[in-house]
Amino acid sequence: MFFRFAAALMLVVAVSMAQIGLEKQSLRLRRSVSRQYYQMDELLELHAQLRLDIQQLSAPSHFLAESALSLESERPSRVLAERQTAAARQTISPRLPLLRWEYPVQPDGVVR
Repeated sequence: MFFRFAAALMLVVAVSMAQIGLEKQSLRLRRSVSRQYYQMDELLELHAQLRLDIQQLSAPSHFLAESALSLESERPSRVLAERQTAAARQTISPRLPLLRWEYPVQPDGVVR
């Protein structure tokens, strides 16, 4: 009688331990997927910012402003200061977000 009770108790403990292990693995995978989505959002935001910078820098008005600044040779210190502030404004963080994806994810959320 005691043997059956101990075997049933051991079976319940083994099943609960297996369930705990599966739940930990599931939570780890969910954290990984949410981290990937966050990184993908950050990269899309960076991509949009870089495209905006490219459009602003290649606009005809930017080239006209550059030529007008270069024609102002009587005030070179002002021109130099304006160029430095414009360059400082256009600088992007040199540290891009790194992709540390453990499991590749598709945009629709399907993990392969």
